[in-house]
Amino acid sequence: MKLPIKYSLLLLSCGMFAQSYKTVSVVDNYNNWGWNNVLVAKNKFITVAVVPDAAGRMLQFDLGKTASLWVNPKLLGRKFAADDKVKMQDWRNFGGYRLVPIPVDNFAVNSNGEKTKRWPPPVIMGDSPYDAFVSTDAVAHQLINVSSGIQNLPVPVFDRTTNTFSTVLNYDEQLQYKRSMYIEKGKSLVFITHSLLNKGTTTIERGLKITSQHPTRSEPQLEDGQNFLAYIPISNKDVLPNGKSFEIMLTPQARWNFVNKNRKPLDKNNAEDVAKYFNSGTNWKGEVAPGVYELHYDYDLMGGVHFIAAKSWIGFVDKLKKTAFVTMFEPYNKKLNYEYGANAEIYNSGLETGYLETEIKTAIHTLKPGQRFDYNEIQAAAKIASTPILDVNKTGIITQKLHLTKDGIAHGAYGVFIQGKAIVIAKNNQGEIIKKRTLGNVSPLKAFTFDAYLKEEKAVATIAIYIKAAGDLYLLDSVDVTSN
Repeated sequence: MKLPIKYSLLLLSCGMFAQSYKTVSVVDNYNNWGWNNVLVAKNKFITVAVVPDAAGRMLQFDLGKTASLWVNPKLLGRKFAADDKVKMQDWRNFGGYRLVPIPVDNFAVNSNGEKTKRWPPPVIMGDSPYDAFVSTDAVAHQLINVSSGIQNLPVPVFDRTTNTFSTVLNYDEQLQYKRSMYIEKGKSLVFITHSLLNKGTTTIERGLKITSQHPTRSEPQLEDGQNFLAYIPISNKDVLPNGKSFEIMLTPQARWNFVNKNRKPLDKNNAEDVAKYFNSGTNWKGEVAPGVYELHYDYDLMGGVHFIAAKSWIGFVDKLKKTAFVTMFEPYNKKLNYEYGANAEIYNSGLETGYLETEIKTAIHTLKPGQRFDYNEIQAAAKIASTPILDVNKTGIITQKLHLTKDGIAHGAYGVFIQGKAIVIAKNNQGEIIKKRTLGNVSPLKAFTFDAYLKEEKAVATIAIYIKAAGDLYLLDSVDVTSN
């Protein structure tokens, strides 16, 4: 892919300060998808593919041969013009990793001139081709950069009564979205920065909803949604405007209507139909461990649940392949405004072949003309030995918290994001190291379970597990033994 001169210069200047570790290549007809100039970042653990012609979406994030993203087979190789006159049935959902400007309630205008919601969402940011280029930063990361065209708001709405689109007399907003991402050697981490720019002449209030669409079938024709799980941390201290820690955005009647319209005719006089479908879904498992909410996929359901994330992560698990994909994002800020009061959602989509969405939402920012806001997230992947996900940090996933048994056995179970050596360090009450042991090699491609006999160490006050890589220590988990 030939780069504009300014980007070629950027590559040259950055290369003068650091030796780049090549992670990105540009591939035509990657995976036989039909698109050219696909930007592929790869190391020995993960593969990330970004498709500029598919609205700059990330359509692949794999750990080894396990995929985290659903791709719509009906739209492979397709490109769509930057025209916002689209009907509901014209939604071009490529799958993968997408975004929507929020609030969604006011980015369209109806035939009465009133601000309203519209689905499909705005096309220039969501459907049409993005510009893309590769650059290298000052510390030698190869970055995949994408940017949308200018999204004018409000967008028109199709009126079925008149069979016409509403007329947009004035554009109140002009937005542009940009994203940069990179990976590193020896890690299953993807570092992402999102930017939303106000390109217009008036002050606006906007944010972003960023969504990963996950697969829900182990085989194309097999319905085994119970093996595809989502997790999010919750707390009674963090509540939505209704005073609850989470809210299922679906009524029994809505589920009934969806099944009756899209799956099969239902009969309210049939007790079996009522028992099975007149509910808000049986896949919302609720709190499966202290402070952790779980759900699995249901093929006969269209609806979601939203939260204030008690900790800044959300996760998806392919239980059959014992693989977890998580997103770490910016903490919830009580001083800022969030759409519906939530900064995270999980959505069960019954569209197409079905997919499960994990969604994060930025705060709604006030942007003056020319201003922007940036939002950072990290996506990561690891093999795990069990579920549920109990906690996540930048080193790995905790599925069994580090603890010391009555027999003096220290135990924990994890998935790790960093290749290296696991080390356990025990300290006394003065913070002095009294025991340090290397436990062996670890990598994202193998679940890590820790056991160590520490009964003879009567002075132990704290135990911590680290991953040592390239001379650095990364904390995975720790426990205060004196509080046990």
